[in-house]
Amino acid sequence: MGTIGGALGFVVGGLSDKNYTRSLDFYRFWFSTGQTFLRIPSDPIFDAIWKHRVGCWCARPIHQTAHLILRFASDAESDQILAPYSTGLQSRLCAMSLQEFSHNNLMVARYGREAVGGFYTDVNLVAHWANLGYVEEATIHDHVLQSLISHPTLYDHQVDALIILFKLAGATFEAYADPSVVDHCFELLKGHSYTAPYGNYDGRHNDYYRIRKELVQVSAPRVVECGHRT
Repeated sequence: MGTIGGALGFVVGGLSDKNYTRSLDFYRFWFSTGQTFLRIPSDPIFDAIWKHRVGCWCARPIHQTAHLILRFASDAESDQILAPYSTGLQSRLCAMSLQEFSHNNLMVARYGREAVGGFYTDVNLVAHWANLGYVEEATIHDHVLQSLISHPTLYDHQVDALIILFKLAGATFEAYADPSVVDHCFELLKGHSYTAPYGNYDGRHNDYYRIRKELVQVSAPRVVECGHRT
């Protein structure tokens, strides 16, 4: 017999601004019912969020509903019905996102694979959790950006990750990251040229470049202005 956590995981994967309140109420109802009639596993909400965090991710590196995943985790921690299943939920999810971000960054660079949606989702979540204070200052100062620019070659997925971090958490990284590292990141961004997707470039992939060029053009000046950097 399946568990309630697995059965309700789709709720997390389908979160949107329009359905958020209804989805949380639905989740609460079935956990309340499950206390009497269903088998509830030991860590159902963590598992549901982690397994379905990618949601409807598409070609855009910015995850459109990552903020709702954090909101859902926060509401679960404070909810009378869901709290017993949500102890330390945000801290544990943040730690797991950092772990997967580091692992997948290294593996993509090592084997030359194209980054998958899970990598970009974790970068989005790391950025949001950094803003909320769940990422330790020492980690921001010494590890996050450095892990993306430590390779002899700057790969496309690492450029995308830098853009996501600066776009979503620019002020946080400006405040806590090493200033020389931030400056170096922007120098690398300015000089980077994306490789053609799927091996050979043709007009069908214009959207691939347009999305990322828009991010570079919009994000970099925004962080520069925010931090008064020149």
